[in-house]
Amino acid sequence: MSHRIVVRKHEKIDYQRSTFFTLAHTHYDKDYYMENHWHNSIEITYVVKGLKVQQMENKEVIAPAGTLLLVNSGVIHDVDVKKGLEGIVLLIDRNYIDHVCPQCIERGFSLEKEPLAKKKIVDYLFKLVEAYENNNKVKANIIVLEIISVLAEQLMLEGHYIKEKHDDESYELVISITEYIDYHYAQKISLDDLARMTCYNKTYLSNIFKKKTGITIFEYLRNVRMQHCLYELKHSDDTIVSIALNNGFANIQIFNRVFKEVYQMTPKQYREKNKK
Repeated sequence: MSHRIVVRKHEKIDYQRSTFFTLAHTHYDKDYYMENHWHNSIEITYVVKGLKVQQMENKEVIAPAGTLLLVNSGVIHDVDVKKGLEGIVLLIDRNYIDHVCPQCIERGFSLEKEPLAKKKIVDYLFKLVEAYENNNKVKANIIVLEIISVLAEQLMLEGHYIKEKHDDESYELVISITEYIDYHYAQKISLDDLARMTCYNKTYLSNIFKKKTGITIFEYLRNVRMQHCLYELKHSDDTIVSIALNNGFANIQIFNRVFKEVYQMTPKQYREKNKK
């Protein structure tokens, strides 16, 4: 079965977040790299065309067109895509999977030896993009449930653990920090705030977070704020100053400096290039 997706050239298309998943259809007009990071969601990527190279827990994966990649919740990985890559990326919320499939997150999903399951998921991903293009969000939600069902079915067939077991205490601590940041990123957040929230000292928090995720707490906070700013630069008419301040940056000077360090362009240049 062949698939076709219409993509506007040189544009990364981000669909609005659902209650339990985020879908993006991406096209890159230049090489792009994102340093080691992790998230609570599971991440499914299908490479439609081009090449993606990914490090997952110190293992390199080379993904040409036709490759389906799955990154489990809490797995450290980077993103290295080459110019011309087109892909579909689906993030499914960890808490929702916990609700519909108890034990799934702890065990970890795997599709390495399941070509038929991979084909089903690829078909569902294209149907998911089509559902969103037709603004059929009810159908989109059903399709994502079908994808979760395929993944859960593979777990039951395999009957063994895929993911290395985390140190429960430290893993839950990191989850608490990321969830706090995800909900409070627009506010001023300090290590003192996180220490009070978790009842751990600041040094321990900083060390355990860096050890488990590969990045610092404030790098994670910066990344979360930046993702919200990127979305608003593309999809809203708010001023750049308002976007910066509404997403937790202390002032426009800091926002401009950090933005240029990360994306090698100013927020204004990014908006002009990507505004819908």
